[in-house]
Amino acid sequence: MDADTFAQPDLLWSTYRLAIRYHADMFSILTDQELGTFWERTILPLVFLGLSFGFPADRVNDPTKPDAIANGQFILIKRPVYEQVGGHASVKDRVDEDKAIATIIKRAGYRLVLADGRKVASTRMYTSLPEMWEGWTKNIYLGLIDRLWLLLFGAVLGLVVSIMLPLWLVGGLVWLASAGGLVAAVVAVEAIVLWGYLLYKRLQACRAFGIPAGYTFTFPLGALIFTSMMVASAYNVISGRGVLWKGRRYRQIR
Repeated sequence: MDADTFAQPDLLWSTYRLAIRYHADMFSILTDQELGTFWERTILPLVFLGLSFGFPADRVNDPTKPDAIANGQFILIKRPVYEQVGGHASVKDRVDEDKAIATIIKRAGYRLVLADGRKVASTRMYTSLPEMWEGWTKNIYLGLIDRLWLLLFGAVLGLVVSIMLPLWLVGGLVWLASAGGLVAAVVAVEAIVLWGYLLYKRLQACRAFGIPAGYTFTFPLGALIFTSMMVASAYNVISGRGVLWKGRRYRQIR
C-alpha cells in the first residue's frame, strides 16, 4: 500500500472478502482520487479515462485475456503465489513494477482481479504540474511498451481533441458567418455536436471526481498536456535518456 493512500476503517476486511469471493490470487483496487489544484482537476481525469480505455477492468479480470495491470496504491496477493513468481525481485529492473508483476501473475495462470475501491480508500497522487509531469512521464511509456499502438492512438487522439477540433469548430463558425452556405452549416453543426458530446463526457468525469463543473471546459488544455506527457515519456525511454523519478534517473530499463 502506498504512503499517499488513505484507508477507510473497512478497507482490509472488504477487499479481503472480495478477493476470497472472486478466488483472486492477486487483488488490486482503483482508489478514489483527491484532486485539489487546477492542474490536478484539468489533467488527471483525462489520464484516468485513458487508463480505463487501455486497460478495461472486464478484460483485466478475464483469465482468457492477456490484459494485466495492478494499482500499486493497494495490492493484496497470496504469499505462496508471490513467492512462486519471485516477488518484487522478479521485476527489480522495472519502474512500473505494479503492472509488471501483475503481468507475470496472469501469465503464470493465476487469477488477477481489479476492482473499484473508491469507497474504501483514497489517494492524493500529485499536487503540482511538475510532480504530475515527472510521475506520468515515468509511467506512461513503460506501462504501454507492450502495446505501442495504444500509445500512438492516444497521442493522435489528444492532438485531434486539443488542436484540430477547436480549429474545426472555429473555422466552421467563421465560414458559416461569412455566408458559407449549406456546406458550411453542415461542417459547423458536426463540430458543435461532437464538441457537445465531448463536453458532456468531461462533465460526467467532473461529477465522478467531485470537481466543479466549470472544469468541463478545460478539456482541450488537459488533452494537450496529456499528449505532451505521452510524447515526452516515449522520447525519454526510446532515446536512452531514461526516466526521472524522485531526483534519480533510471536508464537501464527493458
